[in-house]
Amino acid sequence: MPQYERPADWLHGEKKLGKQFMITQTASDAIDAIAKKLGISRSEVIERAARCGGMEVAEKFNPETGECET
Repeated sequence: MPQYERPADWLHGEKKLGKQFMITQTASDAIDAIAKKLGISRSEVIERAARCGGMEVAEKFNPETGECET
């Protein structure tokens, strides 16, 4: 994976913290695709998703069907 310029620690008005997550290869590939398309880091993709309502969308995921409910 290509390396992107790391954003400033205070980019969003807060100090960024290191975290570790376990995700599937499918989720990782989706993050990589968006990061590549936007020219940003994987962590910035997650940051933006969390700040733009992505967590609310995650509540619509049905683990029994593996689908997002509308």
